[in-house]
Amino acid sequence: MQPLPQKLTLVAQTAAILRNRIRAGEWRKWLPSEHELCAEYRIARMTLRRALQRLEQEGLVRSAQGKRREIEPGAVQVESPPRTRVVLLARVPLQFLPPFDAFWTNELRLVLEETGHHLEVHTNRAYYGPGLARSLAVLHEQLRPAGWVLANSTREMQLWFSRRQLPCVIVGSRHPGVDLPFVDKAYRAICRHAVGLFLSRGHERIALLNPDSGAAGDLESEQGFEEGIAQTRRHNIQGCVVRHDGTVSNLCARLNGLFRRPGAPTALLVSRSMNVLTVMGHLLRSGVRIPEDVALISRDHDSFLERVVPSVARYVVSPETMARAICATVLAMVNNGKVSPAQRQIMPKFTEGETLGPAPPSPAPA
Repeated sequence: MQPLPQKLTLVAQTAAILRNRIRAGEWRKWLPSEHELCAEYRIARMTLRRALQRLEQEGLVRSAQGKRREIEPGAVQVESPPRTRVVLLARVPLQFLPPFDAFWTNELRLVLEETGHHLEVHTNRAYYGPGLARSLAVLHEQLRPAGWVLANSTREMQLWFSRRQLPCVIVGSRHPGVDLPFVDKAYRAICRHAVGLFLSRGHERIALLNPDSGAAGDLESEQGFEEGIAQTRRHNIQGCVVRHDGTVSNLCARLNGLFRRPGAPTALLVSRSMNVLTVMGHLLRSGVRIPEDVALISRDHDSFLERVVPSVARYVVSPETMARAICATVLAMVNNGKVSPAQRQIMPKFTEGETLGPAPPSPAPA
């Protein structure tokens, strides 16, 4: 009598995947942390631990108090790990990514699988902190992937990969002094364009609300905003950059200071879609009407803005367009096996909204 096929439990499936990757030599000495493995496979920690217990019983790994699990000598069955792995470094696990980032990450995974590559997502605060050099060096020695993808990367992280000329793609803007390919929206051009829109509607006091994040895209936004103000031929134009720490309380405090002083702005350009909700809500409860008292443009777009009233003027780039650009750049990296400082800056489409106010009247015919 032939045995019937068995339905594997989630624990058994996880153990099988980890077993195959260990034997294939994808990890040299240490397994990734439990946090990283749970994030990559989207499983509970209890499920992972039961799978790891099976591998310990099989003699493939061993555990020690307070340390990552070590791979036993002889567990690896190939001399060198296959160079088909692409590693994505992210600040937060997949389940906490914004919808836009989750979309392009999933698209990248599918495209890489079609070409025989595997996308691994690693999240660890150490990669973004002051001691990142040692953490990244350990990770690189452990994994030695075909390429790296950096999301929400800091200047120090970008410089670490650039100086070593590792095959790497930045999803986001590139900091000065970094010689790596990147894919991002054209923030500098966006903010110049937004200033022009405000000026065309007669605004003379314009403010950019920007996170004090140090992110290259936010810094480029300030440059574009200041260029837009400087390039106007009109007199008495006032432009100011107001930075905040990203929290709701601090953003509201900055708005209070901005609108309680004489000569409050009549136009706001707001970075980050989530901050737009905070700005609109706080101004409306403070008695400041949008757009009657102050016009507003969102530098960014997320799908939830489509449900906001009054409708928000914003810059929109489709997730499909962004995903195609990212996938093409990453594939070029893994196929060439070298670093090219190419850039793909995407100019979003401006979408009219009620927060900008009415368009200026057309000039009367001569």
